[in-house]
Amino acid sequence: MSHFLYTAVASVCAGVALVFVCGVGLLCASLLTGVAALAAFFGAIFSNKKFFIGSIVCAALALGVVRADLFVVNQVQETLVPYVGQAEVVGNVLNDPDRRERSLRLVVAVDMVNNVPAKGTLLVLADRDAHVAYGDMIHATGKITLPEAFDTDTGHMFDYPSYLAVQGISAQMSYAKVEVLQPAGWSLQGVLFSIKHVFERSLERLLPEPQGALMAGMLLGEKYGIPQEVTDAFVASGLIHVVVLSGYNIAIVADAVFRMLAPLPRGLQFGVGGVLMIFFALMAGSGTATVRALLMALITLLARYYNRSALALRALAVAVVAMVLWNPYALLHDPSFILSVLATFGLITLSPWVEQWLPKFLPQFPSVRSIAASTIAVQLFLLPALLYFSGVLSFFALPANVLVLPLVPATMLLGFVAGLLGLVTPLLGFVPAILAEGLLGWVLWVAATTAHLPFSIAIVPEFSGWILCGVYVPLTWFAIKRYQQSASPAQTS
Repeated sequence: MSHFLYTAVASVCAGVALVFVCGVGLLCASLLTGVAALAAFFGAIFSNKKFFIGSIVCAALALGVVRADLFVVNQVQETLVPYVGQAEVVGNVLNDPDRRERSLRLVVAVDMVNNVPAKGTLLVLADRDAHVAYGDMIHATGKITLPEAFDTDTGHMFDYPSYLAVQGISAQMSYAKVEVLQPAGWSLQGVLFSIKHVFERSLERLLPEPQGALMAGMLLGEKYGIPQEVTDAFVASGLIHVVVLSGYNIAIVADAVFRMLAPLPRGLQFGVGGVLMIFFALMAGSGTATVRALLMALITLLARYYNRSALALRALAVAVVAMVLWNPYALLHDPSFILSVLATFGLITLSPWVEQWLPKFLPQFPSVRSIAASTIAVQLFLLPALLYFSGVLSFFALPANVLVLPLVPATMLLGFVAGLLGLVTPLLGFVPAILAEGLLGWVLWVAATTAHLPFSIAIVPEFSGWILCGVYVPLTWFAIKRYQQSASPAQTS
């Protein structure tokens, strides 16, 4: 049964890719649907499994083509391209404002442009100190421009228009003057954002910089306040995933609950931990990246606490097809989506095999052994994609991760407790904050030291996406074979 699921998922993704790469449309989907019906008919007459598989492939391809084609049509209808130039915009803020070092980034659902009804999503860059909240109706004045691709420091071209298009954003307005026309009404999401902001201020009172900004990144996915040289050090050391909200970070929040509820049945442990992760993700901001991180965390915990890696692999397949159907553009143009899927797949399929080959003295330290196996598995499977997207090859990423990741759960837990107690009074949060500051100092030291080692990184020239696909075909085959060898019959059934 699993083979039918994986075949269908791969075919849906292939159908979506056909639309964006080859430009096929509804005519192709109609032909595929007819072929699927014929194959199912002959399969029923001759009781031939191959016909049924062919029917599934064609039907799934047609589904992918139809969904991607409808998505493209909707994108064309909700574009702000005709309004390029000086404009006045009225719309609602769709997410928690992203306060950066020099600007405030607002994702706005546009209602009117120059007093004319319009539809589309606009990225507004306003003054950093502007007082705007989630759900506010705003009036923005500035110049609407189209995003442009640009070269990164590594010489790779960053497709910024596609990056924004994944979020539905078709244009941007820089140096905008923003006025709140109508404050947001009550909403659960707004309340959770308010709780997050109060928690952030508690952390700011307790932790110095850059430790405070680093903790905010680990706990809530916030990007502001982290100096550029610190970010560069985390990139060079292969630790950048520590400072962004990911499935790993969200899973850590629930891990403490699992340990405290260890005497209870596993079903109850997973239920409570899952609810807590959902609440945490909502507080951090229920954007696409957060929802994806939540799904990946749930899948990882599913494999971990039920010892059913096959179940986790099927859950990953369902999550992938659901996210692709929700936003087809993410399949080819969202690096964070692609990396999340590859990391989770590598973790499920390769980590048991890697753990078997680790040195025998590591079983005395099961936490270190598990972290090392997971790190090696994920790094191995992510490496080609990381080189394609960033061009940065970090030679010391593995030892840096082994030195840092075992301490991340305790660091996050101490930061969470400190921030929580600090809401009452900073004095209560002083002790956990001191301990968290020490652990954060270690993380920063490892990142900085690793980044400054001689020959710590190499820059790989930009290469074609077809080469990347050619690399992942044998790598995926290798991962699946190792997974089948490591898993027991019960797990792979």
